[in-house]
Amino acid sequence: MRVAVLGVGAIGGLVASKLARSGCEVLLCTRGDTAQALDAIGLLLETPDGRTIALAPDRWRVFDTNQSDIPTNIQGWADYAILCGKSHSTTELCKIAEQVLSLNGVAMCLSNGIGHMEKLSNFIGKNRVLGGSTTHGAIRIGPGEVRWTARGEITIGAIEGSDLEPVEPRIDSLLSALDEAGLNPKWSEEISKVIWTKLLLNVAINPLCAISGILNGEMLLHPELFEAGLAAMEEAARVATAEGVDMSDIDLAQSLEDLCRATADNRVSMLQDIMAGRKTEIDAICGEVIRRGESFGIPTPRNQTLQALVKGIEQSTRS
Repeated sequence: MRVAVLGVGAIGGLVASKLARSGCEVLLCTRGDTAQALDAIGLLLETPDGRTIALAPDRWRVFDTNQSDIPTNIQGWADYAILCGKSHSTTELCKIAEQVLSLNGVAMCLSNGIGHMEKLSNFIGKNRVLGGSTTHGAIRIGPGEVRWTARGEITIGAIEGSDLEPVEPRIDSLLSALDEAGLNPKWSEEISKVIWTKLLLNVAINPLCAISGILNGEMLLHPELFEAGLAAMEEAARVATAEGVDMSDIDLAQSLEDLCRATADNRVSMLQDIMAGRKTEIDAICGEVIRRGESFGIPTPRNQTLQALVKGIEQSTRS
């Protein structure tokens, strides 16, 4: 099986290393220092149980996405493309996925935010697209080092109107490969709800931890932060409901508390980005709630405030 992993940060590095160790042929599409490190020295994966796994560079091939043209030897190479990059790079990664996938290849996106299934469909057609979401926790330590902080699962499902289903050989093979890699795959008939649920949690925890500079579990020590996050979640849930996604059976407060406890020692990706002076995903998280809320006439003042604060901090650190 040939798998292209597009965007090799924390989650991308985890997915790529686990698939490579399980026997898949892997293509890494990344850029700059990360591409050079993965091609020259490989990757170190620190596991939740304290082990360090070293993957030599001969475990994969690397394409530096800073190049203007995709080499002919990897065009149409992949059976599957898994997009793991930052949400603001999704369009660029969709273009690469379109070229590296075989004619019958399937793609999915594990990036934060929503709307990725639709973007992929515009490039390769909805009958080759899966929705995806992951609860695995990971931190990128450096260009060639990833710490797997919490075991979770990868949930996938078909986009509305697609004829993909888990019994189809292409999907069954993907689920089997993810299972053999120890990534705990699950199939969902309600993938849009899964993705929206993750977005609600991201709306609550990412900006507030990034603004205050705290670990996830510390949200529970500051009731005012927890309540602010819950209020942002409630706004996003109203937007999801307006889009036809039923969120009525989800206990928002309990879900947020469970996430804070399960990932207590994690530093959210948005805080990692701010500390590194990188662009954050705030526009794809709170910004997307705001944009979609406006289309339904639903006010989202808490998400607007969080977006403004994060963008202000982002600008100050980047400048």
